[in-house]
Amino acid sequence: MTIIKRSAVVAYTPRQMFELVNSIEEYPRFLPWCRQSHILTRTAAEVKASLEIVWSGIHKSFTTRNHLHPHEKIEIELVEGPFRHLEGRWEFVALGEHGCKVNLALEFELTGHVFDRIFQPIFHHIANSLVDAFCRRAANIYANG
Repeated sequence: MTIIKRSAVVAYTPRQMFELVNSIEEYPRFLPWCRQSHILTRTAAEVKASLEIVWSGIHKSFTTRNHLHPHEKIEIELVEGPFRHLEGRWEFVALGEHGCKVNLALEFELTGHVFDRIFQPIFHHIANSLVDAFCRRAANIYANG
């Protein structure tokens, strides 16, 4: 099982960062490895979505159910995909009026097929770069606002 924990302090509110992470339909615009994203269902409390990852000619898709706690956290659980186990949590902790700490914790284990040995380092790299990618996106979206 691989566990990844990343965090960053940003000059944006928990609400702003929550909304960026929850805007799954925007992922292909700023995550270079995300070819497509599809919202399958959305309510105020939950989003079920699929992502297609493309990296060096390798294509993988997976679906998660994201439990939403507006402006505080998003809990991620695997519905289907190339994982034996995948779960995670984004947290957005206020630091004063105009800043927050963004925390991401992911646990994943691939199914063990031979092809997954190729995908494991790819997903590890993607997971490690997520917080930085969302911080850059926040700067692009909110810096002039």
